[in-house]
Amino acid sequence: MYGRLPWSTTFLILGLFPALGQQPKPARENASTQSGPAPEVLALETKIEDAVVRGDVAFMTSVLASDFSFVHGDGWTIGGRPLAVDDRSAFLKRVADREYLVHDLDSVKVEMHGDIAITYGRYVSLYVPKNRNAADPARLNSIWFERVYAKRNGQWQWLSHRTVHGPTVSPAGVDPSVSSAQAPTRP
Repeated sequence: MYGRLPWSTTFLILGLFPALGQQPKPARENASTQSGPAPEVLALETKIEDAVVRGDVAFMTSVLASDFSFVHGDGWTIGGRPLAVDDRSAFLKRVADREYLVHDLDSVKVEMHGDIAITYGRYVSLYVPKNRNAADPARLNSIWFERVYAKRNGQWQWLSHRTVHGPTVSPAGVDPSVSSAQAPTRP
């Protein structure tokens, strides 16, 4: 659109009319939102985490899309490989094996696009795989994620999860990536 104008004119136009060329921003909502589908999606996300910890395969089967994908680990963000990629059946096996003793959501937001919802935030996970070595302790991890949901036949379905940072192993529940300058102070 601005390719034929000298760059100085383009910057002047954009400076005078900053809304030119900008796309409308999608609605971003958090748990305090009281209307629309965003609270439904956030409530579902909480139910999902609870079901994962309980090993509730029946509930998870009802909300996972047939083409579900779960990307573990952030190696893909720098051109590497993820730790693992689960399809629907592999993830349901993790749930059945109760590999997670804790899945606590934190700082989750939702971006709505009609019948598509993108959530992003962090969860803390206590990961205890069934086949771990007895000398290998359980790991408390901090995981930042992005997820996609779609409303299909009147029901929200979980389509995908992608870890965007982590897992960051957090001994004693302390996230080592947070410096003492960022840590909250006690009164």
